[in-house]
Amino acid sequence: MRWLIPAILPLLVAGCASTVHDPFLETGAIHPDAPPISTEVSPDFAVAYLPLVSGRIQSVRQTARSGFFEQAIVYSNATASAGENVLTVRVGQPSEGMTFLRAPTRRAIVAEMQKALPGVAMRISDVPGQNGQGVYGYATGPLGTFGSCLYAWQFAKRVSAERVGAHAAQVRLRFCHPTMSQERIAAVMGGLRMKPVTRNTFDMLQYAGGSGHAQSQPVLVRAEPVVVVDDSVEIAPRRTPKRRVVMEEKPAEERIVIRNAVRVPLPGEETVKVTVSEEPVEKPKTRAKSALVPMPGTVALNVE
Repeated sequence: MRWLIPAILPLLVAGCASTVHDPFLETGAIHPDAPPISTEVSPDFAVAYLPLVSGRIQSVRQTARSGFFEQAIVYSNATASAGENVLTVRVGQPSEGMTFLRAPTRRAIVAEMQKALPGVAMRISDVPGQNGQGVYGYATGPLGTFGSCLYAWQFAKRVSAERVGAHAAQVRLRFCHPTMSQERIAAVMGGLRMKPVTRNTFDMLQYAGGSGHAQSQPVLVRAEPVVVVDDSVEIAPRRTPKRRVVMEEKPAEERIVIRNAVRVPLPGEETVKVTVSEEPVEKPKTRAKSALVPMPGTVALNVE
């Protein structure tokens, strides 16, 4: 036993010190690569727009972060074909990868076009077009009897208005119209215009897509209390106390009593003097055995 215990003890210590890989214990060291979240912003924040013949912008979905943004600018689709008429603009620095260093290959464009316009026989034009951002490629195809579809692509090497921090852009356009011919619909991409991209553009788009976007803020409404009345219980009518009316007492100076008033006659009326007296009229006192003073020419009579 004295020999066995020292021999087993180092093996137990070595077993406790061995490393055991437990994924539940190591999840804190994993850096997840979550996809960016796309948010919807006002059409006023669209960085590019098509000519008026394309209609109005319906919505703008975007993903924005520092030095990079992607917008899907959606126009109305008046055709019976499935899919959106959407102008996609991706802007970033060349350090983001090969996407912002060169134009797409023909094979990549064909794969994108088949996914965006399934069942439409698209034909790539041998003559490229040109707009305010430079040269672009496009393909057109018939849609029904009168309509047509357009798929255009463009690589703008420099869209930044500042020398420091140059940014490039990848542009895609999927557009169908029920009455436009193939020759006319090709000019839609020619009327594309882009806003200048500056350092403030990325901050503005991040603010528009974040919590600072005030377009969908809730409105607080004050709710009135709900009163539940039980019909089985008789409720005595509420008596409303009568309001006590207090007459305003005028000061003594304003209480004027007019006595012996004289009425002023109007034209054509007779003048009548009316005397009103509230004091009692004293009766004249009779004198007994008053002496009659004779007047001149009269006979004096002695009356007892």
